[in-house]
Amino acid sequence: MKAPVRVTIALDKATVEILKSLRSDLDQSQSEIIRNALKFYYSLQNYDPEKIKIYVEMLSEGEHVILDIDHWIAFLKFIESHPRKEEFWEFHREVARSHADQFKGMSPEEILRRLEACNFFRLNKISEKEYTLIFGNEETKFFVKTFLEEIFGEINVRVKIREDLAKLRISIE
Repeated sequence: MKAPVRVTIALDKATVEILKSLRSDLDQSQSEIIRNALKFYYSLQNYDPEKIKIYVEMLSEGEHVILDIDHWIAFLKFIESHPRKEEFWEFHREVARSHADQFKGMSPEEILRRLEACNFFRLNKISEKEYTLIFGNEETKFFVKTFLEEIFGEINVRVKIREDLAKLRISIE
């Protein structure tokens, strides 16, 4: 085995404190912590850091779940065939309105980016006030459209939402 390559780095005071804390918490050497941190950072280079932050925030709070897309579509198809489906959609609207409180202070784009991280759609920004949401299925498109209408209405953001086959086109007015 070759001898390790020595590297000298300069750390600010805050980073030194983080390193000390990690050494204590993990019972690892400084070198091992730095090596693991670099490997981890390298492994994430193909991912959007903002989405990772959103995932960590949502999942760590325990208010969100990861659900297979086939289960999601099955759930929505079942709702559409249920005789009391209107009760579900009204409850969905109530949930959207309560979520609007969490979104107050966020721009429409920030809201759309957060929902994009949930994998409901892929977001394409056309201009500062125009977005296209691209969906993989019709059921999710209706779910998201209903959700967005309630959220934007509740936070007093005027939007125009137009439907295409697999897309929603959103214009901020």
